[in-house]
Amino acid sequence: MLKEKIKKELQSFKLENRFRKLNLLENNSFNLSSNDYMGLGNDPDLVKEFYDSYPNLTLSSGSSRLISGSYPLIIELEDYAEKIYNKPTLFFNSGFDCNCCIIETFCDEDTLVISDKLNHASIHDGIMHSKANLIRYKHLDLNHLKNILEKNKNKFKNIFVISETIYSMDGDCVNLEELIKLKKNFNFYLILDEAHSFGVHSYGIAHEKNLIEQVDFLVIPLGKGGGSIGSYLVCNQLYKDYIVNRGRKFIYTTALPPVNIAWNLFILKKIEILQKRKEKLEELTNLAHTLIKKYNLKTLSTTHIISIIIGDNNRLDKITKYLNTKNYFVYGVKEPTVPKGTSRIRIGLSPSIPKDYIIDFFKELNYALNTFF
Repeated sequence: MLKEKIKKELQSFKLENRFRKLNLLENNSFNLSSNDYMGLGNDPDLVKEFYDSYPNLTLSSGSSRLISGSYPLIIELEDYAEKIYNKPTLFFNSGFDCNCCIIETFCDEDTLVISDKLNHASIHDGIMHSKANLIRYKHLDLNHLKNILEKNKNKFKNIFVISETIYSMDGDCVNLEELIKLKKNFNFYLILDEAHSFGVHSYGIAHEKNLIEQVDFLVIPLGKGGGSIGSYLVCNQLYKDYIVNRGRKFIYTTALPPVNIAWNLFILKKIEILQKRKEKLEELTNLAHTLIKKYNLKTLSTTHIISIIIGDNNRLDKITKYLNTKNYFVYGVKEPTVPKGTSRIRIGLSPSIPKDYIIDFFKELNYALNTFF
């Protein structure tokens, strides 16, 4: 019965043209779908400097953090991050685990979680596992959030509000100052995910705006602008101690190996000297948005992440295949990653992309949009 159920479901995915499979990135293709927004992960000069600085690193931590996985390098990384954020820091193996762990550990049946409708799957999973009460507010609509808070402020022992700073699919950004004003008025706990702003905004938007102290749980995944893997959690010492004692995804996970931790430390120490990369990324972002206006394309993006909504899955496939023949690797994003009817081309800009490639890409994209229906 299980196999038949699975076959039927996968067949329906194929009929709706939303069956997903793994794609091979050809060496001659120019990758416009990468999340390495600062171009750190594959920079040969940085990689060489890293291995010169940290030779002979072991490839396994050997155990979880509570056994022998809290080796000197990982403690050095947390201590260095703590100096930057001026708050205790705890390192997780991924942003997914970090988001899930916070919500599972601190929320229960007496908690109301109010979550932006487009928050990441890790946040949704954490809420489901916690058994907390959930209300979703309209994407980035802080007036809607305020109305929900007013209606529910006296109904629960604790209220958590969860937002990202920059959103990965639409490339739009929260008004963090206004969100903090709501926090001061309603006294809720705030979880903030900076997956797509770290690196691009140095140590993140909360740090850039000097609002770290106002965020109860600051999650900084490193698989995007950090050019790496893992996640920082910035919180007070009481919450850090509680996670070390009760956070299942922290307690029962083998720590990342020293080679990954050393790379994170190496990059963290270089964030402030990567100004030229930030300036080039900003220049490319401005160029891309100028071309979007030139070709009258539609996007909700205001950042380095740009989504062009196609809507129809078959048309999306034709357009991406055409762009691939021109050696532009772009990934067509379909449901359930995005809502039904909003399939799209998602572009992640990086300072490693030449200007001419951006100009040519949007010319080809405009041609494809006007050719394939």
